[in-house]
Amino acid sequence: MSRVRVGFGGLLIGLLLCANLTAHAAIVTDLYEASVPVPDQSAGARNVALQQALAAVLVKVTGERSAGGVPALASLLQNPSQFLQQYRYEQAPGANGTPALTYYDLTRVGTPAIPLTGLLLSARFDPEVVDQAVRAAHEPLWGRERPATLVWIAFQDGSNVSIVSASGNSAIVQAMNSAAQQRGVTLMFPAMDAVDQQAIGIPDITEDNTARIQQASQRYKPDATLIGSIYMTTPGQYAARWQLTVGNQTASWTTPPNNLTSVAADGVQTAADNYAKWFALAADAVGQDGVTLSVTGISGVDAYAKVLAYLGKLTPVKSVQVTRVDNHTVYFSLDTRGSLANLQQAVLLGDLLKTAAPAAASANPPSATLLQFQYAP
Repeated sequence: MSRVRVGFGGLLIGLLLCANLTAHAAIVTDLYEASVPVPDQSAGARNVALQQALAAVLVKVTGERSAGGVPALASLLQNPSQFLQQYRYEQAPGANGTPALTYYDLTRVGTPAIPLTGLLLSARFDPEVVDQAVRAAHEPLWGRERPATLVWIAFQDGSNVSIVSASGNSAIVQAMNSAAQQRGVTLMFPAMDAVDQQAIGIPDITEDNTARIQQASQRYKPDATLIGSIYMTTPGQYAARWQLTVGNQTASWTTPPNNLTSVAADGVQTAADNYAKWFALAADAVGQDGVTLSVTGISGVDAYAKVLAYLGKLTPVKSVQVTRVDNHTVYFSLDTRGSLANLQQAVLLGDLLKTAAPAAASANPPSATLLQFQYAP
């Protein structure tokens, strides 16, 4: 867990107490929670369910879709109670007999999705203890900062072609949301209202019209875009082409013919694989202490408190301390995990800060400002 240290005596502490600490960021809050089906409330069934729930959590926090099969992590599943904070029993959500979620038994690689029905065990595990165990196992750690991903899909079902919307194509949306929950990824689907229909058309997606897609995406303010073309190959079988873009990182892949839900889910699963490759802290990552980070445009107590709280929650940040306030610019000293690229990527995934142009030379500059940002909520 990151530590926030504040200088300048009690003044800044008082400022923090009177400020709203809610930061606008792409922070996933349920990485250390999972719900799994359980036949009853017996001790034996509960222990099996806790193993399955911990395996699901390990998939989310390592970015490894088969984390339960990794030997160094599989040993952690033998005693899930050492990581447990709380558990509860509940009935699966859903309306009219349709389950709202799906479940993957992640203790066994390749297990198909199972609808969540009946009795569930919902477990929450200790983030700090889990993270320590993952590091001790020399496995990567993918933090809470994750790209909010806007999904544009052109869906060809026979002679009918449409753009998948948040309120339509329920089989695709549900399959992708279920896979996103499994991997700890946040998805957005376009409304496809009059504004979207004017901004983008099916050819823009199928022909990868980058300019039009970027323009249409602006209203949703995503961190990343996932563009897909899902098309029927034979009755009941579909294939897909995908392109994922976040910042200056891109990846493209194809999904071979399968049923519709599997093809849709593969878009999310492979996107999450790429995110983990780009953003997870490597097991052997060596951090740096005393990294100087400046943020301009902080003109009030609320902005100051939001930035300090936000930086303190980032996974690459072990601790953060305010070292200097100069007009509307605040300088922070950070002790970090991983590379400076890891830190910069994590900072920019939220919508609180953006990269700032290098400041003009100062008569009394701070020592080695390495990263410069601008407050832009």
